[in-house]
Amino acid sequence: MISNLQMEYLLAVARTGNITKAAELLHISQPSLSNQIIALEKELGIPLLERRHKRVYLTDAGRYFATQSQKIILQTRNLEHTMNEFSTLKKGTLRVGLLPILCPLYLPEMIALFQKNYSNVQLILTVDGSKNLLRQLKDENLDVIIAILEKGTLQKEITAVPLRHSMIEAAVHENHPLAKLDIIEIHKLLDESLIISGDSFVLQHIVQQNMEAQQIPLTYSHKCSQIESCLALVDKGMGISFCSPEVAAYYHFPHVVLRPLEPPITRDIYLIYKKQPAYLPVLQAFVQHVRREFNIPCRS
Repeated sequence: MISNLQMEYLLAVARTGNITKAAELLHISQPSLSNQIIALEKELGIPLLERRHKRVYLTDAGRYFATQSQKIILQTRNLEHTMNEFSTLKKGTLRVGLLPILCPLYLPEMIALFQKNYSNVQLILTVDGSKNLLRQLKDENLDVIIAILEKGTLQKEITAVPLRHSMIEAAVHENHPLAKLDIIEIHKLLDESLIISGDSFVLQHIVQQNMEAQQIPLTYSHKCSQIESCLALVDKGMGISFCSPEVAAYYHFPHVVLRPLEPPITRDIYLIYKKQPAYLPVLQAFVQHVRREFNIPCRS
């Protein structure tokens, strides 16, 4: 197999036109250089040099070899330089998937701090429901996501780092009869008008699973693509929805109150990635950054 070193040797001979001068330029002995060129010619099965009038000239094959070698060596050096930039986080791209509830989770502040610390890294952000984000991660259209996972959905091909555990409570208009209760038993929702999030959101499936476990079918009057829209409808007295306390506090609709459910419903938000951060410096830096921001010890 041809090595970059052999290409460097031939280029030095081509530049000097003399084996001895080329050896001096390369800081090796003249016999060592001659032996390397002979071995290269033997491997290729064709002469690369010819000697005339005490000078060494490239054959036609030698000139072609030298031209291509120059390109390969330059490409190799550029590749090494680029890889060094990646390894030192001077360059790179990271495709990040985020939940629509990114503001209540303070994700914009976290992303902005990462971008400030790694200003040469290009961040490509996708905001979508957890189901769609997980699908894009598996298809390798995203590098890392922050999403909700249902229990039992953890899979071997992904790494999921738990970030936050939250209660899911009923969002009720303050004048609704159920708002007078300290805790709402799930069966009391049987005849209520429910407002749920879209199919791409795991929250809907978590609520549905818990209701079905109590033998209560999930029937709804409205389906919205954003939790903010669900709460806006609750604020107008159009039904009951579901969300976490931090989401309700962030959007703060004046007529919406939260009531815990019995049995309780919870959700878990994860940092999820498929590729190995050890081999991807930008991904590794982002994973460590998120861990620090969520007060999760970074792995050594």
